[in-house]
Amino acid sequence: MAELCGAHARSTGKPCTRPVVKGANRCRFHGGAAPQVKAAAERRTQTALAEQAVKTFGLPREVDPRDALLEEVHRTAGAVAWLHEQVQALQAADVVWGKTEEVDKMAGEFPGTDTKRAAEVNVWVRLWQAERAHLVKVCEKAIGAGLEERRVKLAEQQGAMLAGVIKAILGDLDLSAEQQAKVATVVPMRLRAVAPAA
Repeated sequence: MAELCGAHARSTGKPCTRPVVKGANRCRFHGGAAPQVKAAAERRTQTALAEQAVKTFGLPREVDPRDALLEEVHRTAGAVAWLHEQVQALQAADVVWGKTEEVDKMAGEFPGTDTKRAAEVNVWVRLWQAERAHLVKVCEKAIGAGLEERRVKLAEQQGAMLAGVIKAILGDLDLSAEQQAKVATVVPMRLRAVAPAA
């Protein structure tokens, strides 16, 4: 439904019922045809198109190829899981049999809708199979790129940094001999408590 002009007629005081100029909030009779309004409307239209493109395709960003590969593994695994749910929701008969084409005929001897049904793998099943194959390929690439090794090294580096920070904090606290004796027990216990969440 077209957006209507927000202006009011001087003679009647009633709202204008004409459609607005694209990207504006007034019709051509109430200022929508003015050059500055047209320019502003064009800017709004272009901004809206750009915002939609960003939502659809995303903005370019710098990314480490290994991080991008790992992101693709996670994204594809999510798609596979979602498509699996769609396939599970199908009735058994719908997996290989269903409507393959529907054509509306308005003219001729028998007007109406022609529906073709055939034995063919359901589109959800085909999408699920294709995405599963893609997931296997991406995982192979990730393993080939040594991503698991990289994750282990990163975890080791983070662990070493954390140990250094804890050691520095404990050194700054000027602990008593009794408190220092508890450090060897308390710190590992607290770290183990958060390890499953991490």
